[in-house]
Amino acid sequence: MRNRIKQMLPKWVLEILKNIRYVWIVTLFHIFHLFPIRKRSVAICNIWGFGDNAKYVAEELAKQKDKVNSLDIYFIANHPDSAYAPKGITVLKTNSIRAIFNLATARVWVDNNRKENYIRKRKGQYYIQTWHGGIALKKIEKDYADKLGPKYITNARRDSAITDLYISNSNFCTKMYRNSFWYTGEILECGSPRNDILLNPSNQTQSKIRTRLGVNPEVKIAVYAPTYREGDNNTEPYQLDFNTLLKALEDKFGGKWIIAVRLHPLVSGQSGFIRYNTKIINASHYRDIYELMAVSDLLITDYSNIMFEFSFMKKPVFLYASDVEEYEKERGFYFNYQSLPYQKAVTKEELITNINNFDYNNYLENIEAFLNKLAIYENGYASKQVVERIIKTIKH
Repeated sequence: MRNRIKQMLPKWVLEILKNIRYVWIVTLFHIFHLFPIRKRSVAICNIWGFGDNAKYVAEELAKQKDKVNSLDIYFIANHPDSAYAPKGITVLKTNSIRAIFNLATARVWVDNNRKENYIRKRKGQYYIQTWHGGIALKKIEKDYADKLGPKYITNARRDSAITDLYISNSNFCTKMYRNSFWYTGEILECGSPRNDILLNPSNQTQSKIRTRLGVNPEVKIAVYAPTYREGDNNTEPYQLDFNTLLKALEDKFGGKWIIAVRLHPLVSGQSGFIRYNTKIINASHYRDIYELMAVSDLLITDYSNIMFEFSFMKKPVFLYASDVEEYEKERGFYFNYQSLPYQKAVTKEELITNINNFDYNNYLENIEAFLNKLAIYENGYASKQVVERIIKTIKH
């Protein structure tokens, strides 16, 4: 209903309402800065909801609450859903009065994205930036500055200036922060919290995830997760011959397979263009892609950075990108796309051929050589190390 009303209003009215809301939020921050900082309060933010690095830090912090008396944990998101947060975590909506109050008074901030320019850090607050990526294929931040625009760049520089600690999963990531994020502060090289579930999975967790998906334990899962294309609503780059793909997977690897389609959040609203059934399931709205990856046996993507993280598990990764030349020219890559240690296809037929000819031993040798050059810090316990820093900061 709210979106329908917005669509009916003239742009100038929407702009006035936006400005009024901005002034209201800024005013609240100023008012709440009059309150003392609450030394046992942690505000964790992720715009997409209860997921990514922020989720895994929040969950681990909830497990260790007994180490800090009266610890308050708040998770702030644009799309809050408290049903998925464990006991001990209060979920709040971004820019709600309670969210603003807790950001203004929390001792520790943890954020998975850049903070808005109206959020001002106070003396005595400690800011941990987990970021929502590790090893990157697509150029970002300073290396993509001409496309991001001056407003974003100004705020990104401000955000890095107020950050006390960045979290890195590799030597590549550390260098990227130094070279591209306008950041000169401390970096904790411990891995990405969201990858803990991939490297240190539990049978109980995997069983719960499969139950949510409605997939039996004996069925193998291929997750198809293409990245987002900017511009029009063209869905052609995401189209696959799923029935032929299923047959190829079963012929090559044996057993029963399903394909879980996980489109990017900015495209998930268009997921209806694919015909789903019991073997081709719509996982675009599944809340946590890392849970999905943890129970999957194979990944098909194009330019998404999850290709690197999925291969930490030594499981097969296939790349299918029909528009690679145009995309690389538009976006720019940190790596030569053709040198990536995954089999690449530009047509649906080539993808099937790559699956049929897949050699696991050769694949394993290639990804190990590639990842060794990047000096990966992942060990499955990144969340614990980040939480140790949070607790140490609170007790200091």
